Amino acid sequence: GASGNSVSRKILASAGETVILPCHVNVSADIPADVEWSKEGLDPNIAFLYRDGCETYEMKNLVFQYRTNLFINELKNGNISLRISNVQLSDTGIYICKTLQRPPREVVTIELVVGAVSEPQLSVVPAVDDGVTLQCEANCWFPQPEITFLDEQGNNISAETPKSGVDSRGCYTVTRRVTVQTATKRVTCRVQQPHHINQTRVTDIYIPANCMTSCTLTTSIAVVVTAIICALIGFLFKKCGNFG
Repeated sequence: GASGNSVSRKILASAGETVILPCHVNVSADIPADVEWSKEGLDPNIAFLYRDGCETYEMKNLVFQYRTNLFINELKNGNISLRISNVQLSDTGIYICKTLQRPPREVVTIELVVGAVSEPQLSVVPAVDDGVTLQCEANCWFPQPEITFLDEQGNNISAETPKSGVDSRGCYTVTRRVTVQTATKRVTCRVQQPHHINQTRVTDIYIPANCMTSCTLTTSIAVVVTAIICALIGFLFKKCGNFG
């Protein structure tokens, strides 16, 4: 028969990866012939069912179709771990590994937490005021990430309130803008998840020195030109008035 100790573990994974939920039993003489992997709260709850030496498909939940497997060549060693390919955000949950020999016995309970990350996009957008306005976008992250901007010394730059939305996959897209008015050669956008999945992504943008001064310079020139035109009009008006 098979015997083993019940343990609880948390497995972290990113969407799209292949993840392995570990489960092992001690093998004396018999290779495990009946193994059940189930997920709590799912109906039907079967992620993988192995009976009499082959997979049983009838009770398997369709969300796991073509995505779950055992390591068949490892069964003789007591390895009844479950492999889930192309893991989805919806795969997050509690999984139970059981052997179905009489009596049926729960071997292990595992919590799977699936997150999603992507490379942030940092771009220049039209500025409302003086300075350079940047927008950082984190597309399809889970859990919801936080966006911060840093200058070239690594100091936090005060930014606008972030905007976020959730798509049909359950992942968040977050955008945040910052207007840089103090000269800095580089701005970094840092996207990080504060909970569960400890993931951070960063991207940089380099700001040429003349870009920081061009807006102010253009404004100054416009003011000077306007002042000259006003003075010229005043002078001509005064001169014409004298001729009258």
